[in-house]
Amino acid sequence: MSIQIPQSDLDYLGTNGYVSVMPKADYDQAQAEVANLTQINTNFQNEVVAERNAEIALHKEEKKTHSILFHFEGREKKEAELQKVQEERLTVLKDQTEITQIDSRIKELILKKSTIDRMVPYDGEYVSLTGFGVATLNDLNVRNYRVADNEFSDFIEETKQTVNELQSIARSAGSYEAFLRNYVFGALPKADFTQLWNVSIGLAKLQGDLSLISQRFLLALKILQHFKSTSDNKIMAAEILTSLKMSPSQTSSSSTDNNSDLQDLEKSLKSLDHYLRHHAHVPNELSAGIAAVIMYGRRFDGTYPTDRFMEFSKMTRSHESAAVLAVLNVPTDQLASRFQSFRAMFNMWGFRESEDTELSSAYLSLSGFGPDDVKTKLTIIVDGLRSYLEYPLVAAAILTSIPTLEANETLDLTERAYSMLEPIAPGLDRSELLSLSVRMVHGVKNELVKQLDPTAKIANTPVQFMHGPLPIFFLWYAPLIMVHSSYYSTFSGIGGIHPAHVHGYSGGGFGG
Repeated sequence: MSIQIPQSDLDYLGTNGYVSVMPKADYDQAQAEVANLTQINTNFQNEVVAERNAEIALHKEEKKTHSILFHFEGREKKEAELQKVQEERLTVLKDQTEITQIDSRIKELILKKSTIDRMVPYDGEYVSLTGFGVATLNDLNVRNYRVADNEFSDFIEETKQTVNELQSIARSAGSYEAFLRNYVFGALPKADFTQLWNVSIGLAKLQGDLSLISQRFLLALKILQHFKSTSDNKIMAAEILTSLKMSPSQTSSSSTDNNSDLQDLEKSLKSLDHYLRHHAHVPNELSAGIAAVIMYGRRFDGTYPTDRFMEFSKMTRSHESAAVLAVLNVPTDQLASRFQSFRAMFNMWGFRESEDTELSSAYLSLSGFGPDDVKTKLTIIVDGLRSYLEYPLVAAAILTSIPTLEANETLDLTERAYSMLEPIAPGLDRSELLSLSVRMVHGVKNELVKQLDPTAKIANTPVQFMHGPLPIFFLWYAPLIMVHSSYYSTFSGIGGIHPAHVHGYSGGGFGG
């Protein structure tokens, strides 16, 4: 049973390159042209063999004219031999030209056959999907659960916007990496390229002038130089300081310099670092990163959620997990219940309590869903990442925590990000590229989906932070930075080197 669509829709699909439409007369003619393709190809192979034999014969004749004995031949015989060689040379050249033309014709017929083989009769004509149409259909299949009720043009616009957003982040990240490379390695000799790319992707999500943002980051990094934390923590903390901006009423400086507030941020960071080390017993190696995350949860009254951090520290030995949970503006008892339910889920799955399970539980708690709501999605994403990461749980939990996307679409976006990063980040292995791709994807789609899906507005998701967005400085959504800055440490940040950073596989691909 065929499905009829309006002619206007078919015209739209054809005009925009999604389908190829061929009148029946053209289809019949194309079929007639390709009918003898097999015989043409057989004749072509015979001609190729004959031409090669002619070349061999020509080569032998040419060798004779270059031999010593040839010079002792009579004048007439030499001229006759040379004339013969010239004629054979012209014949071979003519044969080669004909073979080239036939080869082009065969390729043309093969392409035509491929086109008509995919065609099906429709309303007196023949239609088929183009390559672009196949790719678009695959995108639609992945996203149909969410966009089925939307106009096709809206779906196309959203897809383009998503791809453009990811491409923009990738391009900007490449520019930041090139700009910051010497500065970062000069300040932190132990830093590696993964850390540099991590922060480059984070800075790329800030809207503003590259040189101004880079300058602010380098100033922030200079502040961190005398802290006792690891280079991973210092880079992450510097990125968070770069994204923060205190209003004039919150800073003690009257300067109009865009970076004058860094002095006050430095004081707050030092104070929090001291508090966390002496009262929460956070190790020196981690304290700067934890303090910076806590700073991101600054309340409207100017205080920081250290009390919440202390409460969550009683529930988990993972300082990073406690920091992630502390900065969410969700009642402690609700968040604690959600966190503990995910820990119980991992325990039932056979996982021993570890930094991985604690971090995964913390990030899944951001989604606002419970274990029963996300376990299928999490399982699919874990399987999809397993060929890249030996320990994919944390990365999978981060992707699963995106509340507006189902598993296959999340994996599809991650694969797109991977394909964009791979050519511009040479030297990084597959597990590192995958980790960067997760960071690149997480958060981006939420901002785009809200434009087409009113049920997925980011304001209605449970990821609410203690302070509001700060569009005055970077004209961006502040909550995204905390999630990104915090999570990349799970691969090479405040928790030290995470297994995903060093245990990758060389084969396989995306699944789901």
